[in-house]
Amino acid sequence: MRQLRVLAVSSSLAVAGCATTYNAKWEEKPVAAQAAQAAPTDEAKAMIAEGDALWAERGDKAKLVAALAKWEGAAEKAPDAELFAKLSRGHYLLGDGFYALEKNDEAKDAEYQKGLDWATKALKLAAPDFAKAMAEGKKHAEAIALAPKEAVPGMYWFATNLGKWAAGKGFATRLKYKDDIKATMEKVKGYDELYFYAAPWRYFGSFEALTAGIAGGSLDKSETNYKKSVELAPNYLATKVLWAEYLCTKKQDKATFKKLLDEVLAADPKVDPAIEPENRIEQEKAKRLLAQIDDKF
Repeated sequence: MRQLRVLAVSSSLAVAGCATTYNAKWEEKPVAAQAAQAAPTDEAKAMIAEGDALWAERGDKAKLVAALAKWEGAAEKAPDAELFAKLSRGHYLLGDGFYALEKNDEAKDAEYQKGLDWATKALKLAAPDFAKAMAEGKKHAEAIALAPKEAVPGMYWFATNLGKWAAGKGFATRLKYKDDIKATMEKVKGYDELYFYAAPWRYFGSFEALTAGIAGGSLDKSETNYKKSVELAPNYLATKVLWAEYLCTKKQDKATFKKLLDEVLAADPKVDPAIEPENRIEQEKAKRLLAQIDDKF
């Protein structure tokens, strides 16, 4: 089984075609009405509040979709970087959570695209110098140095959606954006290593595992990063799911794969109410990965 996987990776490298490009229009305004953030109108405030109430019940797919619709309506009336970042996170959850479990790849990738678009808008407002540099043709990995701490949410959700979007387009596209995503996550980590449940450490755990043997990644560094993420945010179950899915399969470590996923299933998803919906989704992913254990090892 391991030999077949290695051959598959080698074949993908050999046949990798032209990369797909994400066309972020950095020179354009975040919304048609205006580029600067403005105080929300009473109508926009009401829509945001309605969206927030629906978001609290995002474990229900229909409620999540309704929340995004409310927030999008408010965003058109009152541009706001924080709201744009929330929309990026919401579309990511819809894609990586619900559509991924439904195995609806087309819908999943469309949500990553929407998440990217909203994160781009968030960065235009929260990191105008970065956006200006991008509009002038500067490379992303260099321009991101201009982004301030206030842009952390936009940076994180931009990189997260871009990574999943690129993965869906194939190896060549993932390779094309590898350095951009890495530079963005390093910037996030430099500002706040604890952001979104120690997300930078979790990201680099996956990055090192996925690029090991292909683009300079390290399995040892991957494990170190995953362990640090779990240490800093033990209640966020996605870290162990990713650890099992990416690192354990790469190392062919069946025992740790099973141990991590058993721990996810045994965990109380309500231990942190703020992420109960996300944790329940990760438990479903863990269940499905365990069901495939004999195919993966």
